[in-house]
Amino acid sequence: MHPLFWALLLLTLFAALLRQDWIYFLVYIVGGIWLISHWWVRRSLRRLTVHRTFLHRAFVGDEIDVTLHFRNQSWLPIPWLQIREQVPLDLKSIDEYNIVLSVGGKSQGEHHYKLLAKRRGYYAVGPLVLRTGDLFGFTYADWRETNSINVTIYPQVLPLYKVGLPSRSPFGNLSSRQRLFEDPTRLSGVRAYAVGDSLRRIHWKASAHEDNLLVKKFQPAIALDTLIVLDLNRRAYPDKSAFGDSEWAIVVAASLASYAIGQRQPVGLLTNGLDAPTQQQAAPLPIRQGQGHLMAILAALARIQMHEFEQEFADWLPRRINDMPWGTTIILVLPRLDEATLWALHQAYRRGSNVVVLICSPQANFQNIRAQAERLGVKVHRSVWESELRALEGMGQ
Repeated sequence: MHPLFWALLLLTLFAALLRQDWIYFLVYIVGGIWLISHWWVRRSLRRLTVHRTFLHRAFVGDEIDVTLHFRNQSWLPIPWLQIREQVPLDLKSIDEYNIVLSVGGKSQGEHHYKLLAKRRGYYAVGPLVLRTGDLFGFTYADWRETNSINVTIYPQVLPLYKVGLPSRSPFGNLSSRQRLFEDPTRLSGVRAYAVGDSLRRIHWKASAHEDNLLVKKFQPAIALDTLIVLDLNRRAYPDKSAFGDSEWAIVVAASLASYAIGQRQPVGLLTNGLDAPTQQQAAPLPIRQGQGHLMAILAALARIQMHEFEQEFADWLPRRINDMPWGTTIILVLPRLDEATLWALHQAYRRGSNVVVLICSPQANFQNIRAQAERLGVKVHRSVWESELRALEGMGQ
C-alpha cells in the first residue's frame, strides 16, 4: 500500500478525534489529487507509443543517427517523461543516454542521438525504459521494451597494401607470375613469333606494321574461385596478443573478400570461429560473387568470435577443402603455420588448388617455414602491422 494512503488514514483519525473540519478538507483534497494522479499517469503512459528509427548496419568508425519517435494518443498531457536507453559500451558516443522531456496531449515529437561504431561486432541496443509520474511525486509508472534491436558493425576493410600484401598477390583472377592459364580478354603486349605458337595468337596489324610476325601476350590469371579460410581457435594465438591478432586476422579476411569481389571474383568464407548470436560454430559461406554476397561475408565476420577449439586446425581443415574444384585458390588467414597444417595444404596443392597463407601473428621460424612452404607449392606472406595491432589492443582495454 502506498505510504500516502496510511498518512491520509492517520489524518482522518486525527480529524475524528479533534473534530477539526479543515483536516477533513485537507484529506479530501490530497486524496483526490492522489487518485486523479494515479489514474492520469497510468492512462497517459498506456496511450504513449515510442519507437526508434536508425540504420542497423555500419562500418567501424561510422556514426549512427538514431531518432526516437514518441506520440501521445491521449488528450492528457504527460508532465515529465524520462527516457533511458540501454547502449553497449562499444557503441556509446556519450556516457549516458538518459533524457527527460514533457509531452502534450494529442501530440508527437522526436529526440535525436548518435551511436559511434568503435569496434566490429553484433550488438543489442535496448531495451528502452520509460518512466513518468505526476508533478507532486505521489505516483510513478514504468514501461520497459520487451525486445532489444540488433546492430551489426562490419569489420574495417583496408586496401591490400595496408594489410601487408602486394596488390598483385597471386589469388583469384588477379595477375600473377604463376601461369595456370592466360586470359585472352586481357592483352598485355606482343612478342616475336616462336616456333609452335598458334596462328590464332598472331597480331596481324602489329605484324604488318613491324614487317615481322608478332604474337599477342596475355596477362596471366589463375583460379576462378577463391575460398578464404580463417582460423579463430583461441589456442593457436599468443596469449598476450590474442585479441589484437585475431581482430587483425578478421580485418585481413574482410579486406581480401572485398578486393576479390571488387575484381568480380567468386569468393567464399570458411572459419572455425563461433557465431555470437547462436553460440555455434559459424556456417561456411559458399563461393559466390556480387556485392550482396560480400555484405553477407562482412556480416558473418562482424558476428564471429574467437573461442577454444579442441581439434587442431590441421585435423579440422582437410575434409572441408577436399571437394574444392581444380584451380580453386585457397587463402588461409592464420596466426601461425605449423608443419602439420603445411602438409595438409600440400595435399590441396597436389589436387590442383592454388594455396596462399597469410600469417597474422609474429612467428619465430617464419623464414624457415616460408622456405619449406615454397618447396611444397604453398605461398606464404606475413601480415603483421604493429601499429594496427597496438590500436586494436588499446580498444580492447
